[in-house]
Amino acid sequence: MRILSVIVLMLLSTQLYSQERVATFGFQMKPIISSNLFSAGVTELSQNGIDYSVSQRAGYSFGGVMRFGLNKWFSIESGISFVRRNYSARVFHEELAFADTTDFRIIGYEIPISGLVFVRLSDNIYMNASFGLALDMFPSDVFSGTSQEFYQYSGRTGFANSGSRIAFLKSGLLANIGFEYRTEKSGYFYFGASYHRPFSPIYNTGITYAYSNNSTNFEDLGILQLSGNYLTVDFKYFFHEEPKEKKVERDSSAMPSWMKK
Repeated sequence: MRILSVIVLMLLSTQLYSQERVATFGFQMKPIISSNLFSAGVTELSQNGIDYSVSQRAGYSFGGVMRFGLNKWFSIESGISFVRRNYSARVFHEELAFADTTDFRIIGYEIPISGLVFVRLSDNIYMNASFGLALDMFPSDVFSGTSQEFYQYSGRTGFANSGSRIAFLKSGLLANIGFEYRTEKSGYFYFGASYHRPFSPIYNTGITYAYSNNSTNFEDLGILQLSGNYLTVDFKYFFHEEPKEKKVERDSSAMPSWMKK
């Protein structure tokens, strides 16, 4: 909260600046970092003496991005990105002193739209803060397991046409803060951090664990809901574009008579 207050004060007390009437295209690379901040870390469940957890691991997102400068302090940014979320599912049976782990990944596509406010810190360096929405698409369910009969199955949540295999759609919030170095001819170089939070869980994950104790027993542990929240470190590059010229309205009273016809 203190950090947010400082950002707001800087935006209100410092000269705001954007690239007015500039539409530019670029690309971005956003490594997903493993963190417990903002509920982006471990999800846990215990049942019948068995502990089960799903933890988020490092992943990545990359894609194309477009920025539209509306005035001297505000821009709109959108694009499309490929997102790979990596997870590790772990089971631990205390009585049998047994533990096993299986890794899996969730592939998605993200279409964001954000509003950016800029602060000019020097001739070429700018700071921005942004907030917006994202549409997430997930094309498939996910299954993985081990040779020791430990399986996880993650099914998509949401809505789709009955019987079809179209991507499930989810929406969420985006927040970002970063710094940008702008050159006169070589484009813009951006470094920052983002937080993405879907409005509802993106997958329901359940497991089946088969263990032997005189006889083979199959244990279905409950369902864990994956929030899909993630934190990223952002690297962006925008190509250089010249501002569009404003149309000049001519005063008809100052025109020669032959131009008025």
